[in-house]
Amino acid sequence: MLKVAVATERHASLATTFRQVGDQKVWKNILNPCDYRVEYQRALNAVRLCDYQEHVHADAHLEHIESVANLAAQTRAIEIAKEAAKEAAKEAAEATAKAAAKEAAAKTVQSVVLGSIVTFGAGLELSHLVTGFECCTLRIANLPHNVREGEINALFTERGLDRGRFHVVNVKPMASGGKLSAEIITDAESGQALSLDLDGLEFRDEILTLEVSGYNSPGSMSAAAERDVDVLTISWRVPSVRYVAVYPPTITAAEKAQVLNRRVHSGRRVKVEVNTMPPGRFVPNFQTNSIMISFLPPTVTDEEVKAFSGSDSVKRLPGKRMISFEDVGHIATTLRDDIECISPGTLRSLKPLLPIPNIDGIALVRAQFASWDDAHAVHTRLLDHRIGNVSFWFRHPNPTQYSITISVEQFKAQKSLWDGLVDGIKDKSSCMLHIHEQGVIVRMRLSGSKKEAVGALKVRVESLIAGEKVDGWHRSLGYSGNGFARSVFDNTGALLRADWRRQLLKVYGQPKAVDQARELIKAELDRLSSMEYTRVLARQSVRFFVQRGIPELKETFGEDNVKFVISAGRITISGGEEARHALERLIQDSLRGPQILTNLSGGQSCPICYDNISSPLRLGCGHVYCAACMRHFLTSALDSGQFPLTCMGDECRVPIPIPTIQHFLPPASFNRLLEVAFNAHISRNPLEFKYCKTPDCNQIYRSAAANSATVGQCPSCFSNICTSCHEDVHDGMNCDDYKRTGRHAEEERQTEAWIAAQGGRVKKCPSCRALIEKIDGCNHMTCSVCNTHICWRCMGIFAADTIYNHMRINHGTIYDDDPVDNHANAREELWMLGLAEQDLQVEEVLPAWRREQDGFAERQRRHEEMAAAARRYEIARREEVARQLVEHEERQRARAMQNHDNMIRQRREEMERARAQEAAARQLAEQGRQRARQNYDNMIRQRREEMERAQAQEERPGWGCTIM
Repeated sequence: MLKVAVATERHASLATTFRQVGDQKVWKNILNPCDYRVEYQRALNAVRLCDYQEHVHADAHLEHIESVANLAAQTRAIEIAKEAAKEAAKEAAEATAKAAAKEAAAKTVQSVVLGSIVTFGAGLELSHLVTGFECCTLRIANLPHNVREGEINALFTERGLDRGRFHVVNVKPMASGGKLSAEIITDAESGQALSLDLDGLEFRDEILTLEVSGYNSPGSMSAAAERDVDVLTISWRVPSVRYVAVYPPTITAAEKAQVLNRRVHSGRRVKVEVNTMPPGRFVPNFQTNSIMISFLPPTVTDEEVKAFSGSDSVKRLPGKRMISFEDVGHIATTLRDDIECISPGTLRSLKPLLPIPNIDGIALVRAQFASWDDAHAVHTRLLDHRIGNVSFWFRHPNPTQYSITISVEQFKAQKSLWDGLVDGIKDKSSCMLHIHEQGVIVRMRLSGSKKEAVGALKVRVESLIAGEKVDGWHRSLGYSGNGFARSVFDNTGALLRADWRRQLLKVYGQPKAVDQARELIKAELDRLSSMEYTRVLARQSVRFFVQRGIPELKETFGEDNVKFVISAGRITISGGEEARHALERLIQDSLRGPQILTNLSGGQSCPICYDNISSPLRLGCGHVYCAACMRHFLTSALDSGQFPLTCMGDECRVPIPIPTIQHFLPPASFNRLLEVAFNAHISRNPLEFKYCKTPDCNQIYRSAAANSATVGQCPSCFSNICTSCHEDVHDGMNCDDYKRTGRHAEEERQTEAWIAAQGGRVKKCPSCRALIEKIDGCNHMTCSVCNTHICWRCMGIFAADTIYNHMRINHGTIYDDDPVDNHANAREELWMLGLAEQDLQVEEVLPAWRREQDGFAERQRRHEEMAAAARRYEIARREEVARQLVEHEERQRARAMQNHDNMIRQRREEMERARAQEAAARQLAEQGRQRARQNYDNMIRQRREEMERAQAQEERPGWGCTIM
């Protein structure tokens, strides 16, 4: 192999030389002539071999280059495909995020707040509002048992009703079973239209029935109006007799009375009681061991009474002469004639209620009138009416009745408050609250003839039933077996109730007990907040928490309150219900699918803290926030009252979507935020919305046009209000005339006199008429009720960016000092004013600063005086309440002691009567025994005498002869 390689190399060098020379003659000079041909052939073969090898090497090199190029192309294609896929995924993620942001921005939430149907949009801005004054209630029956709420909503939306104009309160089973009924709140106009369309509609093989009624706020007393309010029921007792049955000493009269009482005899239910001596009278031959039987029919005989009572000695007692049983029809006829005389033409019918009389010996007739007022007028005139010696009872239902049930625990906790509420009713004929304890519940029924009085009392009852809310929530307090609620009741006497669905705590009881309960609940919530909450993460959630979840939780709740064991996937957090809500929210985010965790900040700074962003949160507008800053911003909105909630980045002002707000706030805090946003909207629009004028009533109504005299009725307290001038209804008189007369005019005159006495310090807002007091500062005033910008000099309304120019041009100054009234050259005056202001800033910096400090100190002093006065007033009020409570408790204690003494005295009298009866019974028994012993001795003596006579006859001698 070595020789071949050397030869090959030699031939290759020769061939190279041969190529370079390019002439066969050169070979002749190099080689011998004899070797020429051989060498030439060899060289030629070597050249051919080298060409072939070079060709092979070239082909292999080309193939290698092609393969490398193909591999590079494939790699580049893969990289391009990856980049394209990444770009497509990024675009898809951005498109999905934009779609989700658009969907989130369009999401609304509907709630019933203070009796109004409110629809909130992004930023919790009110997009639709139906006040309680405008609402009615629809009740749809015969719905299928598996109907969904979306199907019920479709029944309304398919008929052109906007989703914000109705609210589904509840869906519950019907009493008949197998079907459901739904209660829906909507505006009255839509309710009347839907009642014609939906009533009798066939829905999933069922025929729907629909009923329209007045609106009643959820959670308030339900209407329980009596049927036939135009009916007056008249009853009287038919004639009856009484009997006294006497028993021997061997039978106890009390036992007989207990056995026979309320038994039916001769078609009547009788009353049986132990016969006692009439108080203050002496009855000769009074039988102590006897009973009295009342309400027997006059046709009963002595033999029938003996058989009924089991006594051989009965006696009919004399009674008053009464109209005979056959005269019931005569009484009904006489009543008809009397009613026609009292109220001619109002009686529709007078029918007896069969049987006459009933088993209790009562005769009833049913008088139906044209209206409740007619029946009430006749009832009032017939109260003391008699026919002969027959007196009557009347029953006329009140036109307005409401009822509600509460637990007996709540009633006991509020017992003194309920007693005070009932005792405080002055006119019990106008309205009355009836309280009935029925086992574990207490049923309350409110009725009356005057709607306004009933409504005012209804609001107070509902306020007591609602209890007082307590800030804070923890899920452990919502468990039924939680012992903390029992400990609160035992220690304070206040009842703690947890609403798991709304995540809300409420306390019921006396004011002092409620304050004590609040302190205990706060301490318990603080203790529960320090406790740890642990969750084990799923495998797909670990990466999400490592990259995003753990930093966000630590940023929000602190390093020491978050512990994460990555090997076990176990995370432990402390910080109460808000920390638990944040952890559960992040777990839900981690399970929604693959997460593209990129740098969302993009070099931005947080619009709230103006620092580098940690745990970024991107809004739909593109601005990025720290998660902890966003959470604090949403939480602080409960106190700020600034709505709608908008983005704070670069004058963005895009509303924050509702899902983002729900993302950070627990349900309880979110519901409270809805109420705050609603109240803020009402406060910002005082000309459009007004509160009901009844104290403690939270209903609102929409203002009507001036002098339209539109009447609105409150659904809670039933007060009638003129929605134009916001005063009582004034039929037959426009608003201006009503304001110039009567009580309103006098109140307005007194208000104006008081304002005039303030020396210009107090004026009325030109927009909402609220009173404004100016203490210090410039003449730019902002009404705290309607946020109107006002010039204090002329009381004109301006925009915030034009009011200062108005004050300088028209009044010459923004302050009250040395105002200028006439302006020859406004532009020159403005230039002069600018120079003067510059001179003042240069020359009087220190005096101005001192005046500012003095003014601040003066305002601080006034504020402290007002706070001290408020504290003194609060202390005096609490002392007065405590004094009243002590007096009430002392009265209750004295009443209880008096009742206790009366009960002891009654028991002693009963014991003395029992001892006297027992002594009489013993005396009678002793007399019986003595008579029996005497009879026995007489019998023994008679037998002895008979035996002695017989023995004497036997011993007497005979005649001495025998007869054969």
